[in-house]
Amino acid sequence: MADDERAAKNQRRFAVGFGVTDLLSAVLLYVGVFEGLPTRYWLVDLAAALTMTLFAGAGVGLLAKTHWGPWVARVASAVALALGLGLVSTLALTASYLSGIYGPVGRGGALILSLIAALALPYLVLLPAAQLVWLGPWRNTGETTGSAPAGS
Repeated sequence: MADDERAAKNQRRFAVGFGVTDLLSAVLLYVGVFEGLPTRYWLVDLAAALTMTLFAGAGVGLLAKTHWGPWVARVASAVALALGLGLVSTLALTASYLSGIYGPVGRGGALILSLIAALALPYLVLLPAAQLVWLGPWRNTGETTGSAPAGS
């Protein structure tokens, strides 16, 4: 019985950790896109608003121990992972193009794009991937805080 209690305690810690991190990611997306970018582009704004809303919902759902929290966290993580991989790939390709075509001036632009990719990587690629691993397969298990990875 002690192992079950320890496992439940660990699951709750992960739920709280991911819930807080999801809320922090939502705030960082708001600041980075809606406060940091000087011009508006509807495609970027739409993707950021969707991801920000999903992260906020996932954070609230995990922290409040709701039955829908893990499902929203899965959707938020999948969307963020797809958008994050697209963003980081686009930034890497653009940085390499700038560096190769424009020489020293392009290297400066490539450095800025590389820094943006490095800042986006933890919140839009690594965190969603880790959260998807923690949540486990996309099946209805009836649990409210996620399931242990397969094989454990």
